[in-house]
Amino acid sequence: MMNKPCALVALCSGALLAVTPCGYPGTDAAGASAGSDTARGNASAPAKDPPFNVIEADIGRVQAAFAAGTLTAEALTLAYLGRIETLDRGGPELKSLIAVNVDAPRDAAALDAERAASGARGPLHGIPVIVRDNLETLDLPTTGGSAALRGHESLRDAHVVERLRDAGAVILAKANLSELTLALGRYCYSSAGGQTRNAYNRRRTPSSAGDGAAVAASLGMLALGTDVAGELRGPAAVSALVGLRPTPGLTSRAGILPAALSVEVAGALTRSVRDLALVLDAIAAADPNDPRTLDIDERPADFTAGLGEVTLEGARLGVVGAYRGGNKEVDRAFTAALELLRLQGAELVDIDLPQAVLDGRRQILDRLLETELRGQLDAYLLNTEQGMPHSLAELLRMSEAPLIDGSATPVQPRRLDAYRRALQSPGLADLEYLEILSRRLPAARAAVTQCLDDHDLDAMVLPTMLCPASSLLDDYDASYDCDADDPYRPAYLASIAGLPELSLPMGWTEAGLPLGLSLVGRPFGEPRLLGLARAFELTVAARRPPQFLDKPPEMPPEVADGLWMDGEG
Repeated sequence: MMNKPCALVALCSGALLAVTPCGYPGTDAAGASAGSDTARGNASAPAKDPPFNVIEADIGRVQAAFAAGTLTAEALTLAYLGRIETLDRGGPELKSLIAVNVDAPRDAAALDAERAASGARGPLHGIPVIVRDNLETLDLPTTGGSAALRGHESLRDAHVVERLRDAGAVILAKANLSELTLALGRYCYSSAGGQTRNAYNRRRTPSSAGDGAAVAASLGMLALGTDVAGELRGPAAVSALVGLRPTPGLTSRAGILPAALSVEVAGALTRSVRDLALVLDAIAAADPNDPRTLDIDERPADFTAGLGEVTLEGARLGVVGAYRGGNKEVDRAFTAALELLRLQGAELVDIDLPQAVLDGRRQILDRLLETELRGQLDAYLLNTEQGMPHSLAELLRMSEAPLIDGSATPVQPRRLDAYRRALQSPGLADLEYLEILSRRLPAARAAVTQCLDDHDLDAMVLPTMLCPASSLLDDYDASYDCDADDPYRPAYLASIAGLPELSLPMGWTEAGLPLGLSLVGRPFGEPRLLGLARAFELTVAARRPPQFLDKPPEMPPEVADGLWMDGEG
């Protein structure tokens, strides 16, 4: 059983501040011995460096502290566990995580010992990582957010998780998500994890997954997730993060609890472009278990190489005019971002996309999602443990049973309806589905690529979402304003066209909600997107942490006495 972290919280200008774990043998938040004289504030005790502040820390800063001997992976892991206890389980109750790895401190300590004996494996050595709960992990259950799959233990890591673990990362927790990935009108609600709240406004959603809220609130350093129709880019946009939907084939699909593998990819969420590049260096690799990753001649080899001297000077960016009109503040922020790109030397070109792409959700994605769900879930569930569903039909039966349906977090009705439609679908041999795969999808991709070529574009630029984060359904925020029938419409472009899309912070609403800007590039053009995004990030500096205004929980005097506090932005 994990030692329960004690968490010091304090208010300064309305913000929840430093969290320092205790109760783990022999360490304070910096990993140094916490002697009793120092804890009592004894003036004769030797001076100590202040504990490491995890809030907004990036990989470079953490690795520098590791190298200097002022921080250990074990202490860093404990600090994040303290924040999870304070912010996710208590206080604001973000409920961004479904499960926490009680062995994470032990794993981190082993990595500390390895570093001392033979050096670090690389820049991710000792870095605590959050994994979305539709990616398989050996040390934590994989539920996909379904209560019927609680306790399902995978026999492997997903390939991208295995790559991070091999790079020295610590698997810290599993994040909540819209049940089985797709929101169906209720974002980041699941029968296994309940409703996750946005870290910037807890009456708004964190989009499709809780890992965005977790990384934004510094409950972990970065997150792995998947993207079908915006499930990485949406959480990035509404949590002021950097998120990438990579080119299909850049990362492996092996170990994903599937939603629609024809368009599903694995990617990452981070607080900076450079951190995202470091993650890609680890996870972007060929995998014999995923044929789509093999025989790719143009696979990038180093995603950080071009980030040293970045510029927007001379970049040609296509502006998609169709993605406007959902919300005045989003439109204003996007216009300001375009002007800044122009002032930094980018050449902006107005472009039009084919209607088949603009209407792609209805004409292409909806049919793919409905048709693939049954066959792919049946294949995944076939070998689950005794007592687990072994098919979509059994998953539906268990989801409708009183144990789940009568619980505090039942499966939402629209999801049950989606299961029923999938069971009635003609399946993978359906002629319309085959026509979409063989003709409509390739035609749409060719049309978008031709547009990039005709205008000699480095990338297309668009708002990640047409509106700010949407309101929760069970705690409605009347200030939510959206005139778009589907605020995620811009996300369907990259999903249909098979192109990489990177979302990063571009600005804020007057009420303090983050807004995202997207760059859509050429196949396997991630290095160019990262360079453009880094130049924009350095110019705008739009990232900032959430401010939690809750009254802090009472701290025993012996815990609070002498502990360090620092500001949170």
